[in-house]
Amino acid sequence: MTDTASPALLKDILGQQALATIAHAGRLVSPRFDDTLFLEKAAHGLSALSIMERVRHIANALALALPSDYAKALEVIRAMAPHMSHGFQAVALCEYVARYGLDNIDQSMMALADLTRFGSAEFAIRPFLEQDVKRTLAVMLGWSESEDEHVRRLASEGCRPRLPWATRVAALKRDPTLGAPILEALRADPSAYVRKSVANHLNDIAKDRPDWVLDRLDRWPKDDPGTKWIIRHALRTLRISVQ
Repeated sequence: MTDTASPALLKDILGQQALATIAHAGRLVSPRFDDTLFLEKAAHGLSALSIMERVRHIANALALALPSDYAKALEVIRAMAPHMSHGFQAVALCEYVARYGLDNIDQSMMALADLTRFGSAEFAIRPFLEQDVKRTLAVMLGWSESEDEHVRRLASEGCRPRLPWATRVAALKRDPTLGAPILEALRADPSAYVRKSVANHLNDIAKDRPDWVLDRLDRWPKDDPGTKWIIRHALRTLRISVQ
């Protein structure tokens, strides 16, 4: 009989080694981070959890280990982010902001814009959209002008109506076109990373409002190669539906 290793599970990205990395980062950047308490709480019950459940579980453990003052805790979180060894570790840092920063929206949004280059804040932005969609979308529209492609991508990806693995936002479910100003701002973005998000966002909308998408894309200039790529990929659901 030949021994074969078990295939790696996605959730194991946030396993014991990830906890050790996060704990080390906290200890490295702040004497006020209780790494022992973090490891104890984060490890408890971890094995039974899915990847996104682990993200939330780790965020709750972080809250116990960080300073109780939110502004001070954010300073530690932002300092920890560059020391993460995998994007999903930083996603857990973003989740702390989502779970504990809803009453401090200005600080929280600035933190998410900073953190997203280390691990996408697309999931963490959803509770802010749920709480105040108009205010949050206004901030995200500003992000569409950022020099950082990760922030520009977050502007589109974070308000996708059908973002995989993410909670559905009631306002986006009622009107999936709410992110239209952001899509307009990014329709000729120089980054393929951003353009892919715009195409996926439009494809989400097409599942509920195909006529809106067709009309919008028909009015977009076709002289930019990046815009043409977005249009082609945004229409993939509609092409499939008519075959």
